[in-house]
Amino acid sequence: MSILANEPPAEHMAAKRAEKGIFSKVISNASRLLMGKVAAGVLSFAALTMATRALGVAGFGVLLLIHTCAAAFSVATRLQAWQPLLHFGAMPYERGESAPFQSLLRRCLMLDFGGAALGAVLAVVCTLLFGPHIGWPATERVPAALYMTAVLFMNTGCAMGALRLSGRFGRAMLGDVAAAWCRCLGAAAGLFLHWGLGAFLAVWYAALVASFATDHIMAWRALRTTPACRGFRLLARPEITSLTGFWRGLLATSANFWLDNLEGRVVILLLGAFLGPSQTAVFSVTRDVCDALGHPAELISPAAYPELIRLRERRDWAGIRHVTAMLLKTLGGFSLLLFGICALLGPTIIGFALGEGRGASLALLMLLAAATVVDLWDAPLEPLLLSFGQAPALLKGRLIGMAAGIALLCFLASLLGLTGAGLACLLAELLILCSRLIPALRLMRHP
Repeated sequence: MSILANEPPAEHMAAKRAEKGIFSKVISNASRLLMGKVAAGVLSFAALTMATRALGVAGFGVLLLIHTCAAAFSVATRLQAWQPLLHFGAMPYERGESAPFQSLLRRCLMLDFGGAALGAVLAVVCTLLFGPHIGWPATERVPAALYMTAVLFMNTGCAMGALRLSGRFGRAMLGDVAAAWCRCLGAAAGLFLHWGLGAFLAVWYAALVASFATDHIMAWRALRTTPACRGFRLLARPEITSLTGFWRGLLATSANFWLDNLEGRVVILLLGAFLGPSQTAVFSVTRDVCDALGHPAELISPAAYPELIRLRERRDWAGIRHVTAMLLKTLGGFSLLLFGICALLGPTIIGFALGEGRGASLALLMLLAAATVVDLWDAPLEPLLLSFGQAPALLKGRLIGMAAGIALLCFLASLLGLTGAGLACLLAELLILCSRLIPALRLMRHP
């Protein structure tokens, strides 16, 4: 018998090479995003440390609550414009079909700008009426209301979609780096010149403007010379194009994003009301350290989504299963590494950031590290479900997890303090993971 008879067919070998190539491309794109995240994370940590030294833990807690409130209104009114841009724009972009692509791009930009305007108005009004009830002094009502106008510069979803679509993953993080540099330099000046809370709010505001401008400039530079975007004008006669599932996919993805991101901000605001600014600052810094260590794996999701869309368009179900399985295996090893780093270095990092002799609760640290690990396993599952139009399943799971998490937080935080808050976060993430793993496994067996 010929030796060649025992070898896989040439087509099978070619498919395997293609799948490995896609996996390598996802990891490569995630690595480009990671470089920017690392730079932004180091600078943001330095800014946080200097702001804590300048304002004290309680003062930094007030700054954190005001910024979190603005971010919550931004999230609540933000439609995920990148989703339809990638979902419906990938083929027109690759083919250079300017009319449908530019019409879609204009629609997505309007979604970004309209949501930002609505969020800013609601944030200013609600802050003037209810601000002091969620943790900051009544004397800071006017500065806080002025800061809420920064919501106008928080929506960059369309710009991010354009950068991912054009393969400029390295540039997608430049906005975060610009914001981190702005905060770091401003915090250094504030520490040296003994600035108060108002000046630090101005620094954080300027950082948001810098990030917004950088993201949109990078997106325009990436698209302006491509055939699909040649001659683009923001203001043009609207073209009525039929995009089946546009609003359903957009609203389902946006609702999942609202619940995902609002949950963390609502947790901070509730802790501010229950435990005060100082305890809230301790929880936030601990969670930020855990999240920062998990960033490399979190970047798999935005890097994988465009590739899974392309595989879906080619109806390569075996390729989708294989790439997703490889990503899940990679996350297993990364999760063990994250636990080890948190246990060894976490308390030292958090203690340095907070200063004033404060340290981290090891129980809180490990609970939040476990919640981060559970959340990481969403990284390949979310783009898989999105690429198959399963956004409603994501929404349902996120809704259940958020409702349960907030109920558990109110009960456990009042009973066990910060440790209870960490336990509530972990239980909520476990619920969300189960809600995604079941339909993902079903899809991988029968796409």
